Amino acid sequence: MVTVHFYTRRGCHLCERAAQVLAQVAAEWEFVATVVDIDSDPAARALYHEEVPVTLLPNGRRFRYELDKNEFQRQLLSLGAHQKK
Repeated sequence: MVTVHFYTRRGCHLCERAAQVLAQVAAEWEFVATVVDIDSDPAARALYHEEVPVTLLPNGRRFRYELDKNEFQRQLLSLGAHQKK
């Protein structure tokens, strides 16, 4: 199963938009999403303080600020994720 890490923080309008795209894709595709609030995780905050939201895939592909739905789905497919039936 493909695992996607989503780094976010409260009060971030870009994070809210990316989270909506993530939820839309999660309704259609089989993958696991872990959500990390960078303000609760010092290591994540040190990495992504000014770059959230960040969506990180296992192949190293990162989406920063915006999550392009079509490209995200292409990346999931390339990683072996399947669409839900």
